[in-house]
Amino acid sequence: MEITLRRLDGVDKVAISIEKQVFAVTYKAGATFQPTALREAVAAADVEVVRFHVAARGRVKEKGNQSFFIAGNDRFLLVDSPQVPVDVPIGIMGTVNEATTPMEIKIDDFKPLGQD
Repeated sequence: MEITLRRLDGVDKVAISIEKQVFAVTYKAGATFQPTALREAVAAADVEVVRFHVAARGRVKEKGNQSFFIAGNDRFLLVDSPQVPVDVPIGIMGTVNEATTPMEIKIDDFKPLGQD
């Protein structure tokens, strides 16, 4: 499974914990989050993804009455998330629902980062 994940476009690092039943993928700068490709890669090893819990850096932008977390080329609609600062660099931990368009993210925790 690790080799298959490493071969995906934009993947920089892979860490797998069989004990915790978790795998972590770190993307190269500028790469795009591809949940379908991740699901297909691990399915080849007879593994199923239950949920995507992500750590990312980006900014929250508002458009109309909606807020979006923007990380590189990825854009996630904020749902059921705490109030986060708008248009400042933040690091987040959250759960992604990739079944929606745009993908939704529920931020569990965030931390302001130093200015770019």
